[in-house]
Amino acid sequence: MTRSARGRPGPSPAVISVTATPAFAARAHQLADAFPALVGSGTTARVHAVSEGAAAAEGATAVVLLLHGADVAEGLSALLDAAEESRTGVLTLVDDAAAARAAAATTPVEGAGDDPARIAALLRGMLLRQPEVERLTRELAIASRFTGGLRGEIARMQEELQLAAQVQREFLPRAFPALGSVRVDAFCRPASYVSGDVYDVVRLDERHIGVFLADAVGHGVPAALLTMVICRGLPTKDVGHGTYRLIPPGEALARINSDMLAHQGRTTRFATAVYCVVDTESGACRLASAGHPPAVVLRAGGALEPVDCGGGLLGVFEGEDYPDVEFTLLPGDRLLIHSDGFEQAFPGDPTGTRQARLPSKRYLDEFAAVRAAPDASSLVQQVSRRVDMQFGSVHQADDITLLVVERTAP
Repeated sequence: MTRSARGRPGPSPAVISVTATPAFAARAHQLADAFPALVGSGTTARVHAVSEGAAAAEGATAVVLLLHGADVAEGLSALLDAAEESRTGVLTLVDDAAAARAAAATTPVEGAGDDPARIAALLRGMLLRQPEVERLTRELAIASRFTGGLRGEIARMQEELQLAAQVQREFLPRAFPALGSVRVDAFCRPASYVSGDVYDVVRLDERHIGVFLADAVGHGVPAALLTMVICRGLPTKDVGHGTYRLIPPGEALARINSDMLAHQGRTTRFATAVYCVVDTESGACRLASAGHPPAVVLRAGGALEPVDCGGGLLGVFEGEDYPDVEFTLLPGDRLLIHSDGFEQAFPGDPTGTRQARLPSKRYLDEFAAVRAAPDASSLVQQVSRRVDMQFGSVHQADDITLLVVERTAP
């Protein structure tokens, strides 16, 4: 049938290339004469020598390849390459001597002495599935093009993320102000390319520094953008009439909260934050928190004192109040301001079970264990090593940031 009832063209007549080594030349002609009647109406068969190589497969719908073990099959590689390139099916017929050589063949292999009717039946099966093979080949080619484009898009996104991470690192403090008896150091490790944690340490005047840490809910690029905006929008001073006023931490957080609410669209973005103003001469600290984990005062005598503050998340409630908490760092004391990533950085169950990723307070024990560190920088390094030793540290669950404010002993 050349055309179906709906007008679609039927299959084209089969053209079979019977290609043989010299010892099988007579068998090739015998099969070529039998195939038109056995395979189907309109089928034509032509005989070629294997030595003709690629020319033997040119224009063929299928190739019947006869290999005799006593012959040297010159041109065989070219023939098979041409058949593969044109997606032409190949049926290989061999004698016993060539069977071992054909064992590794990627084409169907049968005996050269089989009944022509059986060989023709195999050919019909190959020809019937050939349209499906061609359809799958086309779909594979399309999928390969899409895969190539997707691979390029992923590479471009990775490059952009690496650049974003570099920009974020450049905006973090490279050095910390050393003012009076107070020294500061920091440890920050993103869970991905960029961090949803951001911090800053600024000199406010001749005796005060401001220490700020913000953590957007979530991590990745959206969280990183939000915290960068929050950090750059932190109000520290009111200047005017030839004087200035240091803005208290609670008031500074309230202004950030109002600004976030004023610029929110349909999607609510919120974050936690902590801001502390430190008097570097007296050690007096004034701290406010917006839904952030309590900072910890590590006393020189070894005691751990959490600094509990009220105040809700930034960007959620209008008119939220952020009360200031006052305390004093004595010589040798350290103030540890950290993100909530520490709650999962030190698993409650260090054996690595499925409960290991649940938040825990074990990080407080780790802070206590490093209290003998000689200075803020050494303490940060010891905490970093302890994080590296934890189960799951290669694929950490959240961004981790630690700020250490130390009042040095006389």
